[in-house]
Amino acid sequence: MGSRIKNDVKKLFEFWCEVSPTQGLERGTSSRSGGPAAPAGVIVESFPEGFRDQEVLTGIPSFAFPCDTTSTSVQTYSFVHTTGDSKWRFGFCRQDPRTNTAMVLITYLPWHDTFLKLLPVLGELKRTDPNGFRTFLSEAYNQGIPDCGGSLKVYYSAGQSHFTFERPLQFQLPSMPENHNLNLYYNFVEPKEMIAVFAAMLAERRIIFTSRHLDRLSSCIQAANAFLYPMVWQHIFIPVLPWEFKDYLGAPMPYLIGVPEPVLETVTSDELGEVVILNCDTKIFESPFDDVHNLPTEIVSQLKKHLNHTHDHIGDRISKIFLNALVQLIGGYRDAVEYHENSKTFNSQKFIESRPAHLRPFLAKMMDLQIFAQFIDDRLKMLNSGLGFSDEFELETVRYAEKKKRGRNYAIMKNLKDKVKEGSRGMKTAYKGFKTKLRENGTQFGGTHFHFGLGSPNHSDRPDGTSGGYVRGGKAIGAAHHSAPSSPVTSKRLDGIVSVTGSSGGSGAREPREFLRRGPVPLAMSSSSSHIQPNGHAYGASAGAHYGHHLAASPAVSSASSLCSSSEMNLSQELQNHPLFKTPAVDRSVSSLVRAYELRLQQLQ
Repeated sequence: MGSRIKNDVKKLFEFWCEVSPTQGLERGTSSRSGGPAAPAGVIVESFPEGFRDQEVLTGIPSFAFPCDTTSTSVQTYSFVHTTGDSKWRFGFCRQDPRTNTAMVLITYLPWHDTFLKLLPVLGELKRTDPNGFRTFLSEAYNQGIPDCGGSLKVYYSAGQSHFTFERPLQFQLPSMPENHNLNLYYNFVEPKEMIAVFAAMLAERRIIFTSRHLDRLSSCIQAANAFLYPMVWQHIFIPVLPWEFKDYLGAPMPYLIGVPEPVLETVTSDELGEVVILNCDTKIFESPFDDVHNLPTEIVSQLKKHLNHTHDHIGDRISKIFLNALVQLIGGYRDAVEYHENSKTFNSQKFIESRPAHLRPFLAKMMDLQIFAQFIDDRLKMLNSGLGFSDEFELETVRYAEKKKRGRNYAIMKNLKDKVKEGSRGMKTAYKGFKTKLRENGTQFGGTHFHFGLGSPNHSDRPDGTSGGYVRGGKAIGAAHHSAPSSPVTSKRLDGIVSVTGSSGGSGAREPREFLRRGPVPLAMSSSSSHIQPNGHAYGASAGAHYGHHLAASPAVSSASSLCSSSEMNLSQELQNHPLFKTPAVDRSVSSLVRAYELRLQQLQ
């Protein structure tokens, strides 16, 4: 069936008329001759005169006066007439108790806000300037339609006043407070009932709205129908049901019908059967089904949460709440589109399998819905024709996919950070234990104790070394490290023990040794690792090496690495390349290192 909106519309409206009700009419009675019942009203004036669509002309009086009313105020509402090609033709009606007539405008354009605003202007202009009224109708009828998002001004009262016909954007969602239908639906129906109606529509139920106020009735049902976008209701759709058409309520197929309460009161429960009923006056919702329970719990929870935040309901917020629910349900339909040489098809089984497990039971039922089948058919036609589309549904689908992607990335990063934090705590624990064992064991060389520079309790960042390093004869001979002992950088780079090997006789003689500058050495050292200086550089520890030669690494594992468990070493090796543990730049000039080395030799002599 496809879209119910006619595309190739050339005129702002098709027909205007004024209807006078039939006096003394008793609805439900037949004529004395046994013929058809008297019509609800008679058309007393119309424009243009050449309009000849008999089906529309016959039905207009019934929609202009759908039931016996006692209202003393003006009522404006809309109704829908379905054409032979399943397109919707919209009627906008204004009942005025002062004139006891109804003014009706027929158009193919679903511009509810524009035409509902036009009706009072037409009523006032007809009352005050009948000739100017006909001129206005003629000019508006022959003007054509403005471009999408554009407007058209039609002047009246000798050019002193004008009315602006504003063409809505093609995929613009209903918004508050601009949209008349949405305003009334929001004001007279609670969020809980909105969700219940939405669930019933997704189940393609027989749904009735009822009210004693025609404006409220038509607006609520039109707004509820708009929440089904991007899908389109494919079944019977009558925003205001005249008394003459009440037999439609017994139809065995899905429908969405607004029934004036005086009309509904004439129908018994047995005649209705299993139907869903929402009373827009009392806010009472009745249904023999549990359609809300059948919706995925996550979807219902989100609808309730967002609809209850009333301070956010400005603009198209409410429309997007329902749209996002449908994005989660059917937004991934493209994952199941299969591309063939000459066409594209939709694989429903592939679609269900591609969705999250908690959505699959509901989506399996949706595959049998006519509204979903038509939605897929329309999208495939657009894809097969090579036309791109960027309606609000497709844009929200892209936004939702990006949001989910960011959510997954955030979860991954959070998990990684948690692991890194746990690993960092383990590193610090191992590091503290390492220092404790060094103090207990007292690593010696030639009977002289020396501090594990970075872990020294007297360590200082002062470059002159007056409170850190080693002092001999009032002179600082040690170099202070530039990192705080408890920082991640420190826990990554442990200080090594200076191993200076004497002669084989142990007489204390020292041979000159070459200082080899190397890059920082990872904490997780193998058995062939060189010893690590507090400044992050290494030199070899093998005996008998001569000046001018590179020093070979000691085959023995250093005391630092032997004190760390293998699990901590593996952990540190995993963390050393993580951005959180990148080593900052440290001053490691060769001259300062050589000087510290020479002073250390003097101390040990």
